[in-house]
Amino acid sequence: MVAGRTHRRVGVTGAASDLGRVLLPRLLEDPRVTEIVVFDVTRPVDLPERVRFVRLDLLRPGAEGDLERALFEARLDALYHLAFVNSRVHRASFAHELEVIGTLHLLAAAGAVKVPRLIVPSLTVLYGARAQNPAYATETQPLQTVPGIRFVSDRFEVERQLAEFVDRFPDVEVLVLRFAPIVGPSSNNPFTRLVRARVVPTVMGFDPLWQVVHEDDAGRALYLALHTRARGIFNIVGEGVAPVSSLLRAAGTTTLPMAGPLLRSAVTALEAVGLPASPWALMDFFRYSWLADGRRAARDLHFLPHLPVHEAMATMTRRG
Repeated sequence: MVAGRTHRRVGVTGAASDLGRVLLPRLLEDPRVTEIVVFDVTRPVDLPERVRFVRLDLLRPGAEGDLERALFEARLDALYHLAFVNSRVHRASFAHELEVIGTLHLLAAAGAVKVPRLIVPSLTVLYGARAQNPAYATETQPLQTVPGIRFVSDRFEVERQLAEFVDRFPDVEVLVLRFAPIVGPSSNNPFTRLVRARVVPTVMGFDPLWQVVHEDDAGRALYLALHTRARGIFNIVGEGVAPVSSLLRAAGTTTLPMAGPLLRSAVTALEAVGLPASPWALMDFFRYSWLADGRRAARDLHFLPHLPVHEAMATMTRRG
């Protein structure tokens, strides 16, 4: 078992992503990590010399075979798959191919060489926002997608692939970390872009409870997943919950409550001119609370967030 080993060789896809940037320094500081191998199309900027870089395109025809050979040669103890697109892209088809097709190729290669441990991030947004939701969703709560929202539907498909992988390769220790919206001065994702718009249209008469997690806490959760003896799915959330209006105020953002028809027009107008706006399909998240239960991560990963949600949101006023 990986957690019982003294020395560890760790691989990372998506090292230049938000999560890759907060994870890599922790791996570099860990004397138990003897080698770090980064797989990417191009060498990430400022990659430390002691990190070994392997050029690999997850979308290239034959990528599965290339990755299988690379993983066999690396003889990794653990692999982090962080190659997901959170930043704004011009072609949604590219993001879909990287996340869904790229993950398919990676899982095929990881299964072929039987990588001992695989760690993959996901999202608590996959629990959905509905009036009948439980107070806190545990990791066994069924997932749901949001039609027309790529970043949700793609992660839903990735989780489906991971569930099939777990069934096929029970000897591989798979850990899926479902993150609440990740915030912080250097985070770039759909939620932080919405916050940085400074004025956010919301649904009049509704102020649901939300959770967030600071980027440093997210990096620490990923790091802890390397050394735990546990496997499975873990909700990674910050300390506390708060009404969405309160969280947005903490980040210096103004909410603009609007009635349904007017709100739909406002969202459509913002999207048309390229300004950040929560798509209409996500409006239920501004109507109903959507909270995840973080007790399993506390018990099995020994993950306790350092920053309460309001303090985490306040860091959005600074830029990395």
